[in-house]
Amino acid sequence: MTINFLSCNTSPLTVYVPDANNPWDSVKVRHLHNRLGFGIVSSDIANALSKTPSTYIDELIDATIAMAPTTPPAWAMLDPDDYAANGFTYGEDENYAFFEEAQYTFIKELLDNGIRGRLTLFWHNIIVTGFSDYGFAGYAFRYFLALQKNCLGNFKTFISEIGLDEAMLKYLNGFENIVGHPNENYARELYELFTLGEGNGYTEDDIINTARALTGYNEYTNGENSRIIFNEENFDAENKTIFGQTGNWNYDDVIDILFQQRTQLLARYICERIYKDFVSPEVDDEIKLLIINPLADIFIANNFELAPVFRTLLKSEHFFDANAMHVIIKSPLDLIVQFMTTTGFDFDNYDMNKESIKNMASVFDQQILNPPTVAGWDGDRDWLNSGTITFRYAYLSEDVLRWAWERDEEQFRVFAIELSNNSNDPEVVCQAIFEALMTEIPYTEADYETGIDVFKSRVPSNYFEQNIWSLSFSAVPLQVRDLIEYIVALPDYQLK
Repeated sequence: MTINFLSCNTSPLTVYVPDANNPWDSVKVRHLHNRLGFGIVSSDIANALSKTPSTYIDELIDATIAMAPTTPPAWAMLDPDDYAANGFTYGEDENYAFFEEAQYTFIKELLDNGIRGRLTLFWHNIIVTGFSDYGFAGYAFRYFLALQKNCLGNFKTFISEIGLDEAMLKYLNGFENIVGHPNENYARELYELFTLGEGNGYTEDDIINTARALTGYNEYTNGENSRIIFNEENFDAENKTIFGQTGNWNYDDVIDILFQQRTQLLARYICERIYKDFVSPEVDDEIKLLIINPLADIFIANNFELAPVFRTLLKSEHFFDANAMHVIIKSPLDLIVQFMTTTGFDFDNYDMNKESIKNMASVFDQQILNPPTVAGWDGDRDWLNSGTITFRYAYLSEDVLRWAWERDEEQFRVFAIELSNNSNDPEVVCQAIFEALMTEIPYTEADYETGIDVFKSRVPSNYFEQNIWSLSFSAVPLQVRDLIEYIVALPDYQLK
């Protein structure tokens, strides 16, 4: 059963310009980074506040576009037949170990390059492939690189390239699509999930004829799991009718016809997907009219370049409206990566923790590079139930926080000192920590007061009453850890 919710956000798409009543402040900076990336370390906020929101957002997007792609390991670009000559072994165990390396690389991208990582993960959940179905680690790594490369680029180019990506050709059976026996899987998902939406502007005949036009990409260049190229003998060279256009269409024609004949539908579908992931999962008719449709017009006017859409949305009054904040439930990777980013703690060598992060995300049903279906992860409310919410905060407290504690207990003291400007007022310290981890203090005053009590519990009460407590006390690292453990257990912490 689908439940539709009305949005409370009535702010327009016009550019947000700060004023005395609606300032550009740390709350908005954290909100921006929680949505566009995986949080921001508090020491970086001053730089954001020194610029206008528009300038700062342009800088973030420009830097992401200019970023060098991830350097692939040597094995990722090889065909299996070439492994031995390059010092690698090709077998089931080795292949799975390489696949895990691809997963680790993807997660490291989330930690190191939060904005590009967020965008890459976003597209991974729309233009989906799953390792379980194609089974070759080299394909998985190259698929990751394709998502990364196109995450802020031209969407038409993105769709054109991803359909010929080996992971996709194997995952949705394009490799089996030959003249006389067309396989409709990719043609169906191209429209239903990747570009138009279910039942939106296409017919079964369009799918059948599109599948025929996509035939021929089923020849290995160098043995099994090598590069896949076009074999003209397997191409259906008869006329096909797609969206009312008839001709001897091929792969490139399909992309051209799709973007020419279903321009508005495609643009609105993609802009709605962007909106749901970066602003709110709730979209009503008013949002479609005032936000989605104008974004789609911008998308079209810019020849399907993604960056202008993101710039417009992220700079808007609508994005920074208070009703846009704390309305999306964090995915498992959101939860883990955002916690690590916002604390800024030294969690020791990533290689020490990567298996734990990967495995725990999988336990919480977010196995990177291997979503459960071609529709990806349902997300938002489906991330939580009475069991997962308990295990989510337990993992942060008992595992992730422990990595930082074992690395250096004193960094917990430094965290409090830097956030509160070395205040000796426990309420000021607690408020600063709450805001760093949650953007704002809890929704209920009772939760906030309890957090203060938790923070103070290791120190005799008279020390606070007589104003003799300070952040130099020996108990402070434990006090800070206690408060962090309390915060991550709050239901509010599951939101971003």
